[in-house]
Amino acid sequence: MRSLAVLAFLVLATVAFAEQVSYRNYKVYKTEVAKREQLALLKRWEHLEGVDFWESTGGRIMIEPRLQKKFELFLQAHKIPHELIIEDVEKTIEAERKYDQEYRKAHAGLGRSTISFDHFWTLDEIYSYLDELASEYSNLVSVETIGTTEEGRAIRAITISTANGQISGTRPVIFVDAGIHAREWAAIMSAMYLIHELVEHSNEYAGMLASEWVIIPAANPDGYEYSRITNRMWRKNRFPATILCTGVDLNRNWAYQWALSSNACSDTYGGHEANSERETRALVSLMDRYAANLKLYLAVHTYGNLILYPFGYTMPFVPVPNAAEHIAMGQRAAAAVSAVGGPTYRVGNSAEILYSATGASDDYAAGAAGFTYAYTLELTGGGSNGFDLPASEIQRVASQTFEIFRSMAEEM
Repeated sequence: MRSLAVLAFLVLATVAFAEQVSYRNYKVYKTEVAKREQLALLKRWEHLEGVDFWESTGGRIMIEPRLQKKFELFLQAHKIPHELIIEDVEKTIEAERKYDQEYRKAHAGLGRSTISFDHFWTLDEIYSYLDELASEYSNLVSVETIGTTEEGRAIRAITISTANGQISGTRPVIFVDAGIHAREWAAIMSAMYLIHELVEHSNEYAGMLASEWVIIPAANPDGYEYSRITNRMWRKNRFPATILCTGVDLNRNWAYQWALSSNACSDTYGGHEANSERETRALVSLMDRYAANLKLYLAVHTYGNLILYPFGYTMPFVPVPNAAEHIAMGQRAAAAVSAVGGPTYRVGNSAEILYSATGASDDYAAGAAGFTYAYTLELTGGGSNGFDLPASEIQRVASQTFEIFRSMAEEM
């Protein structure tokens, strides 16, 4: 009995330890790569355990403690300019967690507290709000479950249309998804802000509502909740890829120029085949349903102040046939953000100004789904914090991002 009690204690201790992944003493370095040769050398670190490229072109890179000295020596040896910008990643996560706890304690029992953009919403709060809108604005909104995740969570979509919340078949459809990468919380909140504005202030946005909107605000529900509860820097979904490795990068899983990856533990593992994941298939099925009217696709990510157009699967890059129109629309959207005091967004092909990636959603949208325009939006990050945007910045980032949505939608 004693041995069983000890075993039970050890199991409980292991579970408790697994509840929250710690990034204590993980550091983030900002690098500036001037030559492709330097980038090629730097990229050798990308798939090492304990190394997380927050920007695949170099930029901010998170390094675990045991590799930091070696990494610093490498940067010095290859004359790669760099600076230490985050001394302890866990401290930024702790500050975020403390703010969220204090916010929820202060607003407990007040009801409808999620209708503010000064904290990050849970998945339950997101879905409850969608249901509330569907109930209160049935002339404008419909909500449906388009699939179920590996862990049994619903993947939900909201349709916003003046045709009683339905796709009429006579107007352009704008398709938006956010949160494919679990840790990109600001992307999800920006999608929720878009929904909030279009529905609760619909009288102000007649131009935007000349199109019909299909929005999936949390396209990776399992990953998002895992990021919130267990591992703040988690990127993938929660599919058990192998005995040792969990998760597929949903933005490498689409059936357009998909490529097999041998490393299932990598943060950019694209799955064992194209469209293998429940989340990807749910979005593809929804695109297929409205194929005749698809006009604009927007994948909302963080971070980088970038408006990216396809194709991004190879370098030298292959642009979409209407690249000039993509550039012009992107530049007008960037100007709209600047006009409200926002940051300067750079417009360009994703392979050229970010990195090449196979199986990406915007490539699929332009190359297979039939959208006229397709973009990936890399929104403003949290200063030196990167993905860990302070909650106090949500309103600013979301409202500025809304100007991108508005500019593009009014062109439809």
